[in-house]
Amino acid sequence: MTWPHLERIRRLADGGGLRVVPVSQDGPDETAAFHRRTGLEADTLFDPEPWEASAALGLSSVPAFFLVGEDGVIRETALGFQKQKMEAFAARAAALGGRPYRGLYPPGETVPDVRPG
Repeated sequence: MTWPHLERIRRLADGGGLRVVPVSQDGPDETAAFHRRTGLEADTLFDPEPWEASAALGLSSVPAFFLVGEDGVIRETALGFQKQKMEAFAARAAALGGRPYRGLYPPGETVPDVRPG
């Protein structure tokens, strides 16, 4: 459910000061198949088992989103799917990308307010 929205945010951010970097816990082949199914075009980093990056961040579930400053400090976090946080990330991406922001979710698209990971 989350990755198509992440792709929309990535496209809003393209060319601006915000870079969207997905991290997959699946292998490259499985992740590539997922990208084909969902239309995700972002370059993806991998956190293979034993999931050292996830452990370093204290993650116990996914999805998780981090807004990281240029200095490497995490500025904002969203655990699980949070509609309002995704909207805020999208608005920031559009502003940094110099694009008008008209909302992350097209009219008629049903999106829950929260969906835990």
